[in-house]
Amino acid sequence: MNRRKFITSTGAATAGALLINPVKGVAGTTARRSRKKRVALVGTGVRGTGMYGRNLMRDYSDYVNMVGICDANPGRLKVARELIGVDSPVYTDLEEMITKEKPETLIVTTWDSTHHDVVNKGMEMGCDIIVEKPLTIDEDKAQSIIDAEKKYGRKVIVTFNYRYPPYAGKMRELIMDGIIGEVTSADFHWNIHHGHLQNYMMRWHGEMNRGGSLWVHKSTHHFDLINWFINSEPVQVNAFSALERFGSKGPFRGNNCRNCAHTAKCPYYWNINNSDYLKSLYADNEHYDGYIRDNCVFRHQIDVFDKHSAIVKYANGVFLNYSLTADTDYAGYWIAFNGTKGRLESRAMGFPARDHMEMTFTPVSIYNDKPAEVIRIPYVTEGHWGGDTIMMNKLFKDPDKPEPLGQQAGVRDGVMSVLIGVAARKSSAENRPVDIEGLTTLKPQAVKPPFTG
Repeated sequence: MNRRKFITSTGAATAGALLINPVKGVAGTTARRSRKKRVALVGTGVRGTGMYGRNLMRDYSDYVNMVGICDANPGRLKVARELIGVDSPVYTDLEEMITKEKPETLIVTTWDSTHHDVVNKGMEMGCDIIVEKPLTIDEDKAQSIIDAEKKYGRKVIVTFNYRYPPYAGKMRELIMDGIIGEVTSADFHWNIHHGHLQNYMMRWHGEMNRGGSLWVHKSTHHFDLINWFINSEPVQVNAFSALERFGSKGPFRGNNCRNCAHTAKCPYYWNINNSDYLKSLYADNEHYDGYIRDNCVFRHQIDVFDKHSAIVKYANGVFLNYSLTADTDYAGYWIAFNGTKGRLESRAMGFPARDHMEMTFTPVSIYNDKPAEVIRIPYVTEGHWGGDTIMMNKLFKDPDKPEPLGQQAGVRDGVMSVLIGVAARKSSAENRPVDIEGLTTLKPQAVKPPFTG
């Protein structure tokens, strides 16, 4: 069953016959405590089964009931339910799940290219939405979400967890307090280590029509941060990008990593079967939908970029100098803001440590006509530097808690971050500056409209 069909199908399809009728849990599990919010999950990849599955039910089961799980892949659904640790009904048909289980909120963690279909169908059927970043991958899909939100009046939250780490909140606070005066320009440079990019290229992220390129999938985080930090919206983008190492640039290629004749000489060889988790979730269930999790990083279908550079002009006059260097021996970032009364900057440096990337954060530094000031901010190693827990608390535990920094994001925020990436793609392909206005019906504002929920 393809992903579009599982969103819109209402009848019993042969490919999903095993799970068209929900698999009920033990007696009594369908009784819902009225004080708990009824949520349903769509998309059972790593993010869905982890952050919005297992972690959600482990830490927030006093506040939410997972009333249904949906995916186009029936095999992965079974594994996902076990990994999450619930007895929720499972479906390959989104409309059927919403009709029968009546979730209040739909959590969307499907492929980026399908977000708009799931988000719009959920709103049409009366659900509020929590959707993983990026909101979508192009201007037409973005417009469809804008139109659906206006038509159905539902609440849509985009999970920009990079807004929530303590260091990000402190930087936003300092800028809001005017410690460097009015911001005039910003520099933001992000580096991705080889291993991280390898994971992208093996997966659907390496194909433009699924992930919109890293200009969208990854950089949406960065563009949203800048929009949020300076409280303004983009008006024009001039960009360059290139693919230099992967896809057709590679010296050889195979079907996938675990079944390849070139494993001895390929620097990116990786055996998915060495991970019980990924094997059970993906490799054991690829026969249902043909999705391969360990694709060859040199396959010809790869058409995204590993080198990105852009200048973004904002409606309030700020210029952003941005780069995403996605294939390096280094991981980390450097961010700086120049203002009429000084400069604020911070860095994070990363290095590989076994199976993960350890990060070292420098203090936030302020430079002006006074002696340089250094502000040390507690660094949390877990969950996007502590941001995930803060964001999840707001989403599920205390949704009415005030947010003086305006960290929760909605459709407009999601669209504006995506449109910078879309404009960068167009600019790079057409060798010209691209205006944001005209891509959708949203007109960039000098002062970013707040998300009111």
